[in-house]
Amino acid sequence: MRREAFGGEECCPQLLRDMISKPFIKTIVIKGAPGAGKTTLSLEIMNAIGSGIYVSTRVAIRELVEQHPYMKPMLERGELEDVSFEDLRLGSAADIMEIVLRAIRKRRGVVVLDSWDTLANELDPLERLKAEKSLTAMVEPREVKLIFVKESAETSSIDYLADAVIALKDEEFRGFRIRYLVWEKIRGTEIPQKRYLFTLHGGRFKLLVPTEVRRPRITEEFRPLGGSFGSYSTGNEDLDRILGGIQKGSGLLITLGRNVHSHAPLPIILSIAINFVMNGGSCVILPLAGVRTDVLTSVRRVLPPEIRDLMAVIRLESSKHSTHGVDFSSPWKAKEIVLKVVEEIRSRSERNRCMIVMGTDFMEYSFPERSLLTTILGVLDYIKDTEDIAVFLARDSTRCRNELEDLLELSVRLDMICRTLVFYSIKPPSGIYHMEIPEELRIQLTPIV
Repeated sequence: MRREAFGGEECCPQLLRDMISKPFIKTIVIKGAPGAGKTTLSLEIMNAIGSGIYVSTRVAIRELVEQHPYMKPMLERGELEDVSFEDLRLGSAADIMEIVLRAIRKRRGVVVLDSWDTLANELDPLERLKAEKSLTAMVEPREVKLIFVKESAETSSIDYLADAVIALKDEEFRGFRIRYLVWEKIRGTEIPQKRYLFTLHGGRFKLLVPTEVRRPRITEEFRPLGGSFGSYSTGNEDLDRILGGIQKGSGLLITLGRNVHSHAPLPIILSIAINFVMNGGSCVILPLAGVRTDVLTSVRRVLPPEIRDLMAVIRLESSKHSTHGVDFSSPWKAKEIVLKVVEEIRSRSERNRCMIVMGTDFMEYSFPERSLLTTILGVLDYIKDTEDIAVFLARDSTRCRNELEDLLELSVRLDMICRTLVFYSIKPPSGIYHMEIPEELRIQLTPIV
């Protein structure tokens, strides 16, 4: 399999690699409604194998190349060797068999029949079954794979004969269109996960693998991004483009959906914090539920030594890590001590600015509901006067989450779908994105379209 196919091997789950590479998987069915991505996936498989014949029963090849322009330059540069295209919209079953025989003689890697329904529906059931059995038998002893593209998602005779069956589907999730690849069958191979998310962003088929959330590990230099007039940068170009930066004196709410790991938002929070400090500010981080204090303090080493103490992590009195301890048994006393720390830290920063990070999901266990909301309102009033910023972390179950979202200018959300992390903004509204979390702080957001 060619490494660059499907956006690289890291974006191609093992099942798909097995389907392409295992010699005993000869016939593949790809089915779904119009616009589901069947042709795009077929072309990606052809690209991965490196040679083949495309049999079109519904669209002229010149139109196909226009819709998938990445195929043309690859062909011109010789990156896809021995690939030929055939337009057989007016063909018959005998014509298709001749094309398959040609592929066998010329040692082509794959034959794509797109779409098989158009031709097969012209045959009576017995003739169709006979043609399908003949085609599958022709490739069985050869080094050729045969892909049947079906417009109908219903089970038909070819589904029983094929070695692998893939269904492409889409559903609505919170108003967004989400695409799924569903494994209905793959011969001789276990299916540990039946459904995967995928995207057709940029006209390419990219499977979105399950998210593995790791502890942030900084090994590369962090390059800060400057803000614009009246706003601070998040330190990430994708986030800046979606949110427009963070306005001075405003706040951002990050909500974690069900089953989202507590470490999942850390790349966002720490990117904003480190970028803020490296641009002449300071940062105070209050405890976050499910996140150890040493995880937060360890990322300070990305900062130049002379400004590392401008990123302070507030700890519980019983904690052994970090530089500041607060007793959260009294909300009023805790607020007083925290703001005192903020004043002290910000006074030592170049621009006399501070970013405050609050884990409301953690603090609600110590503060009564109204006391917590009052504390948050006090923080919001404070940052408006000082032109600082605040980031709040919450879950759906956090009691004051809805009120907090109404108060803040920015609100984003992280959810898990098919074990894959997705990101979208509620204020301002955005599309939905796959959020990749590398060990570094450089998150990548890929539109799911």
